[in-house]
Amino acid sequence: MHLALISRDDFLKRLCREVLATLPGRWRLSVAAPDEAAPAADLCLWDWEKQMRLPDLLAAQAPGCAHILAMDRDDARHLAEMLDGIPGYAVTLVLKPVNPDALRTFLERAAGRIGSLRHDRDAILDCLLATTQRLQEFDQERMNFLARAVHDFRTPLTAVNGYCGLLLSGEFGPLTTAQKEVLDRTLHSIRRLSRLATALFQWSSGLRVGLQSKIREGNIEECCRQALHEIRPLAGEKTISFDLDLQAPGQPLQFDTAQMEQLLVNLLENSCKFTPRGGYILVRGFPAFWERRTTAAARDRAFVDRRRAASRRANAYRMEVSDNGMGVRPEHLQTIFQEYTSYAGGSDRSGSGLGLAICKRIMAEHGGEIFAESGNQGVTFVLYLPFAAATPEGRSDNDDGGIHLMAEMAGAEKA
Repeated sequence: MHLALISRDDFLKRLCREVLATLPGRWRLSVAAPDEAAPAADLCLWDWEKQMRLPDLLAAQAPGCAHILAMDRDDARHLAEMLDGIPGYAVTLVLKPVNPDALRTFLERAAGRIGSLRHDRDAILDCLLATTQRLQEFDQERMNFLARAVHDFRTPLTAVNGYCGLLLSGEFGPLTTAQKEVLDRTLHSIRRLSRLATALFQWSSGLRVGLQSKIREGNIEECCRQALHEIRPLAGEKTISFDLDLQAPGQPLQFDTAQMEQLLVNLLENSCKFTPRGGYILVRGFPAFWERRTTAAARDRAFVDRRRAASRRANAYRMEVSDNGMGVRPEHLQTIFQEYTSYAGGSDRSGSGLGLAICKRIMAEHGGEIFAESGNQGVTFVLYLPFAAATPEGRSDNDDGGIHLMAEMAGAEKA
């Protein structure tokens, strides 16, 4: 099956590759910009733009070609007028931002229609598609409401956090040991609630408008130090020790500092949550080779031709966050990065929040990758952050040697 994607959106291109890798059969993907001639294909996915003329687009393809239009909600209201007088074409609508599950359903539906599925199955799928479209609309309304509610929720949290800080600083007089302990616990709980509110806001706003990344050259060591500083209270309560082992990248790394710190805090918080008292967490970083061209195609279904790099020279910085907590079964290693995923009750590694889902979005925004590995005990979260530029031939990646940092954090357990 040949899918032609007509879009300028890199996120939609990555999404198509990921979804096609999960579909049965053999798929081939071609990509073209809206101002280029669309390649002949069995199925066309159009990333709708205002200046597009639907009759011309459909007429340029063979009559048997099916079409999927990715549109904003406002444009979708005028779809019937666009299709008026254009009989004989199979056109399906999907709302932006495109949801992976919805896209998978539409592609399966289009492939089934091209393959002449039975009429009764078509009728059932038509109902499912209509239901999916309505669910998309409800989901967008839900995310809009969530973003507004969380935004209002963060304001009093910030005020309470500031008041607790003033009390602890002694601005309003001395405190007893018991009072300080209560305020410390209160402040820790408020900060956890603030991180949750921030994560919810980032997720809801990121789905609607995309992450607002400020990617520039940064210092990954400083990001790690800041993340460890923020996670110190949670680790101290369980006397968890940290081993931070970073090698110099040897090449420039470009990333959004705030997003990378948030990613590392989310990973460390997840590890702390599932690491037993007195356990340990290891954070490593080193230059590595990442075969990014075959990342999606390597999942047993090579749906698109990819060239493997001839050189194995380091082209990315690999970071690992490992712990000795509970492990994850192999079939769940992918789903722990999905939002609101829970597969084994309250004690599973996925939790019920958005921390790992936000990590995945951040790495996608940086053109990198994140995944999890697990054995009988513990989990290792692995991320690849690509170098800003390729290494010139003849230059050593590790001329500066390495940096080895030890940060043993063992806070006393509180009664």
